[in-house]
Amino acid sequence: MEAVREQSFDLLIENVMLVNVFNDSVSPACIGISGERIQYIGEAKASFKAADTIDGGGLYALPGFIDSHMHLESSMLPPQAFACRALECGTTMVAADPHEICNVLGPKGVYALMEAASGTPLKVLMLAPSTVPSAPGFEGSGCAVGPQEAAEMLEHPGIFGLGEVMDFNGVADGEENILAVVRMARERGAMIDGHASVLTGERLQRFAAAGIDSDHTAANPEQLLERLALGCCVQIQECNLSAGMVQAMNELAVSNRVCLVTDDVPLDKLMHQGQLNHVVTRAIALGLEPVKAIRFATINAADRLRRYDTGAIAPGRLANIQLVRDLRAPKPELLVVEGKVILEGGRLNFTPRPCDLSALCEHPMLVKEVRKEDLFIPVETKPADTWAKVNIIKYNGSGHRTKKVLRNLPLCDSQLGRTVDITGLFKVAVFNRYGLDRHALALIDGMAELDGAIALTYGHDAHNLTVYGGDDGDMALAANTVRRMKGGMCAVQGGEVLARVPLPLGGLMSREPAEVLSGQVEAFLEACRKIGLKYANPITFLTLMPLAVSPEIKCTDLGLIDVVNKRMLPLIEECY
Repeated sequence: MEAVREQSFDLLIENVMLVNVFNDSVSPACIGISGERIQYIGEAKASFKAADTIDGGGLYALPGFIDSHMHLESSMLPPQAFACRALECGTTMVAADPHEICNVLGPKGVYALMEAASGTPLKVLMLAPSTVPSAPGFEGSGCAVGPQEAAEMLEHPGIFGLGEVMDFNGVADGEENILAVVRMARERGAMIDGHASVLTGERLQRFAAAGIDSDHTAANPEQLLERLALGCCVQIQECNLSAGMVQAMNELAVSNRVCLVTDDVPLDKLMHQGQLNHVVTRAIALGLEPVKAIRFATINAADRLRRYDTGAIAPGRLANIQLVRDLRAPKPELLVVEGKVILEGGRLNFTPRPCDLSALCEHPMLVKEVRKEDLFIPVETKPADTWAKVNIIKYNGSGHRTKKVLRNLPLCDSQLGRTVDITGLFKVAVFNRYGLDRHALALIDGMAELDGAIALTYGHDAHNLTVYGGDDGDMALAANTVRRMKGGMCAVQGGEVLARVPLPLGGLMSREPAEVLSGQVEAFLEACRKIGLKYANPITFLTLMPLAVSPEIKCTDLGLIDVVNKRMLPLIEECY
């Protein structure tokens, strides 16, 4: 009679419901782990031996989540604090495009962020920013990345690919500077991330033909299907999830090129809703089949990132495993990363390695003292003129898109001269923070006027000083408060600073622990509501208006931009 072969593991996880992302099955199993890798999945056997055994209690065993497109800086947290929060949410790997800090500090900011993100079990794959500034010639930033700068970053051993190519019009139009960056990455065999936004038809094909094979901006089923048909990996953010999008995802005949991603998760959402697990939960709530949602956040992302030894619970794969109670709203009760238990009972059991953040504090805030007069909108008129045609930014309070509206506004007189009556609107001003003495003004519609002002350097992508408000005095006070903090956010009403959030790391991130920063941000958001900012996602709105690659119309330090047609717009078209 043949002897039973004894099998020994370092860790045996018994009594779980294993989610198999290769065949979409859920079945009872145990998982045997040796070192950092999985050795066995299947039925438990009496012959098994293990140094440690965990009873999974019938929980679901999922692969660790993999976020294939995100930006560390959007969390406002120091990178290691972000890593801890992401691990608490079941995320074990992220692909981080640090173009936010690169706009501020250049490549040295990328390397500093990469170093600051080390020292935790979260695997951070760092990309070399490709499009800095995001819209060359349409905004000012602290750095310009060309082929040489991108090549030097890609030669760094900690950089594994090229960050999102945001100058989609430049690629589609055959502009040499951005195409040279893409060619340089292709010659090195680097993975290239994309941002195709409004592209469709032949222009989208030109974008793909350049070698850019992903996009995270698909906003409807038609865009999803068009991109998939061209071989793109489509990375879907929460803001683009809808019942129609989810139905299309469920009906895909081939779905290995779809990922769920976070892109940007401001601190308030990160702390209260979660990280990639929240996007998974939201997709399932809209009707996405749960195991599909898990696959879109695990194995598909691993394949996209060319990490073929993770993303699934299978022999030979890295043991990145989370145990969750609710498959429809996953949150880990136990998390294993590369064979080590790093979270039990929902609590982390490791201490991050100390890191030096000083390099991230060496950033420019070269803005002169802001005066009330800087917020005045001058209008050149003839004596008989009583009206002005004005280009206005229209926002509906949700999503990531704005509309260009041409509106007739009455002219009025003020102490500083003739201007336009902005009743029912409010102003946005963007001040260059990198040593150029310039700023631009625009008007926003979509809600009642603000009774106060908000200023911040945290935004997209150039991170100039942006100020919103209905009162010029409050706007100047808000701007100067942020100047003195050397970056951050504040809210002002009636000449009083209601709340402030210092962000000394690049003007984007705090030194504070998550709990302290969360309290500061909550106070800031409450102050924003008090002065009239009624949008569902106020931080999304505040950071969106100066984003020069987000359709349809935005304002930078150079002025109003027609993003779709890539041209500058005057604030005042004409007076009559």
